[in-house]
Amino acid sequence: MRITDDYIETLRPAFKQVPDLERALYVLQGWQQKSPESNPYKFLKEYMVRAEAVTWLTEHLMPKLNVRVVAEQKPEKRADKYAKLEKLALEKTFHEFTTQNLVDASGLGAQTITKWAKTSGFFRSTGRGKWEARNPKDDRKR
Repeated sequence: MRITDDYIETLRPAFKQVPDLERALYVLQGWQQKSPESNPYKFLKEYMVRAEAVTWLTEHLMPKLNVRVVAEQKPEKRADKYAKLEKLALEKTFHEFTTQNLVDASGLGAQTITKWAKTSGFFRSTGRGKWEARNPKDDRKR
């Protein structure tokens, strides 16, 4: 299905109910002309189309266009990776881990983990490349 000016005119009654819908339809029309193999949601986001219009398009128009796009996943933040390590340490206190175990669990590099583990208090070195999980709050009470 192609989004034409005539098709957009047939949807005019919906423009009053959904803000920015007309503009969104013209943006999608441009998407079809320029790069129909790309992600239409990314294209709509570049033009800052309102969320209400994108929702309406997802419900009413995207199935007709045979668009199946997996939602974009945002890259994981470094703080989230550190939080994984902290959670692991609190859940498995006194268990021993290798540096590679911590790399696999968090997605951080070995050098980054080593530096963080030495200063965070959540892990204590028990030997070369071996770390014992700790709870820093309990350690401070002693």
